[in-house]
Amino acid sequence: MKNILLLFFCITVAISLSAQGNKKDKGKNKGKEKSEQTSADTWQQHEKKIWAGTKDNDGGGPKPSKNQPAKVRAAFQRDYPNASGVQWSKYRGDWTATFRRGPLWSTAVYHANGDRRDTRTSVLRPQLPQIILEKIFKKKPDAEPDDVIIKIEAPKSIKDIFRIKTNVDGNAKFLFYNSDGVEVTYEY
Repeated sequence: MKNILLLFFCITVAISLSAQGNKKDKGKNKGKEKSEQTSADTWQQHEKKIWAGTKDNDGGGPKPSKNQPAKVRAAFQRDYPNASGVQWSKYRGDWTATFRRGPLWSTAVYHANGDRRDTRTSVLRPQLPQIILEKIFKKKPDAEPDDVIIKIEAPKSIKDIFRIKTNVDGNAKFLFYNSDGVEVTYEY
């Protein structure tokens, strides 16, 4: 009788532990799903910021794509071997790879032949060279720079370019400065 009770007790404990283990796994999966959703939301927010103010942007932005040319994939892999969370899309005839570089989101833009046009990264105001902020306020004292600035790294440019969205009297305007604080034009 003791053996039967002991066996029954062991089976009950094993079933109980097994059920608790399944509950823990379900919780982990829910956290993972939530993390993936948060990552997708963050990616979409990054995309809106990157392409805001570009010509021909009808608000739709890039179209997701999985069929990028081999030259483009190879060039991206060469340029950013440690990229994570890569999402491919196509915008205005160019291939774009939005990815994580450490804590930041970046978007690299490639022509179909594999040449990189530029890489755009969202940075915060403290990462903007002080000389640029001084020039903005000197030129337009009533301008208020947006908290998110886009840093543009172009392979053919010696200096990085910073795109700053300013608001003057409720009207948005995009200004471009190189890292020396010189206002430049930049088209995409």
